[in-house]
Amino acid sequence: MMTAQASALTLTRVAQMADGDLVVREMPAVATEREAFLRRTVQGARIDSRAIQPGELFVPLEGAHTDGHEFLAEAFARGAAAALCARASYPRWEEREPGPLVVVDDVTESLQRLARRFRDEWQGFLIGLTGSAGKTTTKELVAAALATGGEVLKTEGNLNNHWGVPLTLLRLEPEHKVAVVEMAMNGAGEIALLAAIARPEAAIVTGAGAAHLGGPGLGTLEGIAREKASIALGLPPSGAVFAAADSPRLLDALRPMNRHLITYGLAPGADVRPTSIEPLGEAGTRFEVTGFPPIRLRLVGRHQVGNALAALAVAREYGLDPAAVAEALSRVRPLSQRMEVRHAHGATLLVDCYNSNPDSARAALETLADWPEARRRIAVLGDMLELGPRTADLHREVGAAARGAELWLVGEYAGDYATGARQAGQTARVFSDKPEVAAALREAVGPGVVALLKASRGVALEDVLAGLEV
Repeated sequence: MMTAQASALTLTRVAQMADGDLVVREMPAVATEREAFLRRTVQGARIDSRAIQPGELFVPLEGAHTDGHEFLAEAFARGAAAALCARASYPRWEEREPGPLVVVDDVTESLQRLARRFRDEWQGFLIGLTGSAGKTTTKELVAAALATGGEVLKTEGNLNNHWGVPLTLLRLEPEHKVAVVEMAMNGAGEIALLAAIARPEAAIVTGAGAAHLGGPGLGTLEGIAREKASIALGLPPSGAVFAAADSPRLLDALRPMNRHLITYGLAPGADVRPTSIEPLGEAGTRFEVTGFPPIRLRLVGRHQVGNALAALAVAREYGLDPAAVAEALSRVRPLSQRMEVRHAHGATLLVDCYNSNPDSARAALETLADWPEARRRIAVLGDMLELGPRTADLHREVGAAARGAELWLVGEYAGDYATGARQAGQTARVFSDKPEVAAALREAVGPGVVALLKASRGVALEDVLAGLEV
């Protein structure tokens, strides 16, 4: 891996790299002061004026209900060093600019151009990460492993789309030796676009499943696999691709691309796979991989072992210290609403409401079924969104896959879950709405009860926890 360097991002360089015109209403009269003003550095960027930190670039986006240009003055009041401004919106601010504006034809395209050129000047090692499920947890684990070898930049929150990836790149600093950049998509062509902006030297693909099956230009599992695999096209010829061996469609899409393919997972043929796995309930999971000390994850579920294997594959490929990596992975904690363990009146709650798709739902149900010393297991399932024409079928398939737990179902597709469960000989209880589920849950919780909450983010299934002492 190379030593990272990055030139300071001054006001004039922001304008040059964004292909924009720098407009400043009040310039210092003294030449030395004027030069110093233009050499002020910009560090980072945000699209939310309320979150601007001093010295950052404000990027005003035009949305369906609000136009970020309305908040230019607020952004500068909070300390913005500069702001992009769409040429069509500039007349509203001409002669009363609240701070240095970089006037551009298209704000989004200019943000992406600025970020790509800024990234081009950074000589560190960038790993792009995508997949249908487990991206964010895998990113945290990979970043933790890489941090044993030096400073790492990683995607924060959900900054993983055509705005989020550029915002992440603009946080690169000279001390960052490695960056782990998460890339998400809703339609065909988006991963290739993000890879062209970020220019990764290596890539991790956590799998290709039914998430976003309804996205434009996708439609089939093979289409999703091709889209996820397209990140490899943005790599240099020698770039390594770390891919989930448990996703055969993904491997089929990757193999013709002639990249250095390293597989990881639970599948027998994986290059990096565990020799043993021991679920520990709330304490996490213990597992072993040849070449590393035994690892105890604080994350619950066998699927989390699969996520950790990506980090071990990266560590092995780039020669990181095995003991240091094992220790780093053991310190990673669950993210909010991603198989997060909570408690209420002696019951254990597995809150996994950040998102859901058929693969992640099955993994969560398997974790519930294997939970040790539970006297009663309850799976509260809400709708899985963005699955396209097969939505009803996929809900039935997940319902049929449940075992060893009471199914409590709510939402538009609760009946489909229930149909699949009953066809597989399982019992299912359909609720009319979330308040009804909440009332039943308040009555059910107690010692020995383990309840899983699993649904897509738009469902806000965590609402059923209202009134519980968690």
